[in-house]
Amino acid sequence: TLNGASANNYSVSNTSASTTGSITPKAITATANATPLISKAYNGNTNATIVAGNISLTGLVGADQVVASGTASYASSSAGNKAVAINGIILEGSARNNYQLSNTTAATNGTITQKTVTITADNKTKVQNLPNPPLTASYTGFINGESNSVLTTQPTLTTTATTTSVQGTYSIIASGAIATNYSFTYVPGTLTVSPGAPSTVSLANVTLYENQAPGTNAGTLNSTSDDPNATFTYALVNGSGDTDNALFAIAGNQLNTSASLNYENKPSYSVRVRSTSQYGLSLDQVFNVAINDVNEAPTIASIPNQTTCFTTAQQTFTITGISAGPETSQNVTLSFTNNNADLFSQIAITNAGVFTYTVKPGQSGTATILVTAQDNGGVANGGIDVATKAFIISVNALPVMSVTVDGGTDVSKGATTTITATGGVGYTWANATGIISGQNAAALTVRPLITTTYTVTVSNSSGCTTTQSITLNVMEDFKALEATNVMSPNSDGTNDVFVIKNIEVYPNNDLKVFDRAGRIVFSAKGYKNTWDATINGSPLTEGTYYYVVDFGDGKMKKKGYITIIRN
Repeated sequence: TLNGASANNYSVSNTSASTTGSITPKAITATANATPLISKAYNGNTNATIVAGNISLTGLVGADQVVASGTASYASSSAGNKAVAINGIILEGSARNNYQLSNTTAATNGTITQKTVTITADNKTKVQNLPNPPLTASYTGFINGESNSVLTTQPTLTTTATTTSVQGTYSIIASGAIATNYSFTYVPGTLTVSPGAPSTVSLANVTLYENQAPGTNAGTLNSTSDDPNATFTYALVNGSGDTDNALFAIAGNQLNTSASLNYENKPSYSVRVRSTSQYGLSLDQVFNVAINDVNEAPTIASIPNQTTCFTTAQQTFTITGISAGPETSQNVTLSFTNNNADLFSQIAITNAGVFTYTVKPGQSGTATILVTAQDNGGVANGGIDVATKAFIISVNALPVMSVTVDGGTDVSKGATTTITATGGVGYTWANATGIISGQNAAALTVRPLITTTYTVTVSNSSGCTTTQSITLNVMEDFKALEATNVMSPNSDGTNDVFVIKNIEVYPNNDLKVFDRAGRIVFSAKGYKNTWDATINGSPLTEGTYYYVVDFGDGKMKKKGYITIIRN
């Protein structure tokens, strides 16, 4: 717009214009405030913590959003009321650039309070009738690097318990501690008074050997305690180290075995013993009980009884299970006794267990043999160095037998005879030609066609056997040939054919049958007892006929007659 006396003489062609100018920040003042209270618990340094309200600004325009901040520190680190310096004050907030601080430091007052330390009376124990132990305390809450050494007055620790106080619990009270930078809370402790418990348990071992009888003393138990008047009882209890409790027993303060112990099973045995005072307080202790080795008996297996039939051959068998026992490095020697020396012509044993004997000719009977195995370990401290085993040798007599043949040993070819053995209870004939029956009997029925040897084994009631042979000489004397002289061929199964008994043993025979006129009515080579009194298939008339059997050059001929009867 135009102003002035001549304004009306003019008009403005534009109603706006622009140029440059400046607004300078307004100077304001920062002042430190004691409220809100600047405070902290003692921590050993001078650092102070302030909030926005601890710095006020004078000169702000309207509701501009501007606040101040800075770093603060106490005049010293110890507890108490003291000056607080605020340094490095700066402006913050959305309008901070419109102002300029006229000062960057300020001062006020603050407080460092004492830090709380908890003093806890340590729990203590003591045995009745002993002086109280030193009373001590534990501390929690000191800053790093400080301890109760900074206290100007150490706490006092007291209890109502005395040397003669009875079993029970008694309070331990802490009080009276003073320090510049610390205040204190107290936690009571407890003094526990208890009867004297065993503090040690020991075993005075005695020398103990393996294989001693149950009840052998293994040592004496002893205990100690803080209570000079304590008495103790002892028991075997379960727990670590009780491996061999079952092998021991306690009588009073004596540890005894309850079984015979074997060094080879284990040379050391573990027991767990509990010592209990008259107040019922106890202490367990594990002890190792060592045993000493003694020589143990050698071994020899049971020897079977030996039974044999008389023989002149040397008999041999081996005794087994021979050893020195657990002491494998020892040597073993074998010997024997015999209660019937007359039974043998030779009898011996080797250290390897080979036993041999030979029966005297014609002898039988029994002998008891006692074999002794002895090692070289000796018998000290109850050791055993011998073991024995007995067995019986029985020698049974052989059967006294004989063999006979009905009619002698010359037998006509085709004839049947009996060979008889005697002198036993059992008979077995070896396989041979011509046996008909009785191969497992005393009497053997035979029909040899050639000279044959028959062998029989005879056994007696002891099972002993004797074998004997006999040879039958077969004679081609034709004496075993027997021809029927009557035929009645009527198909009744009796005398229907002409039979020459044993003719089959002479297969090269030649039979001819003649009538009274000398005419041949039948002929056959190798006749087999089949002619039925016919000629060319027709029956011959009744009557007497004659036959001739030719057995070949230089051999006899058998002749005879046949009477044919027809009803």
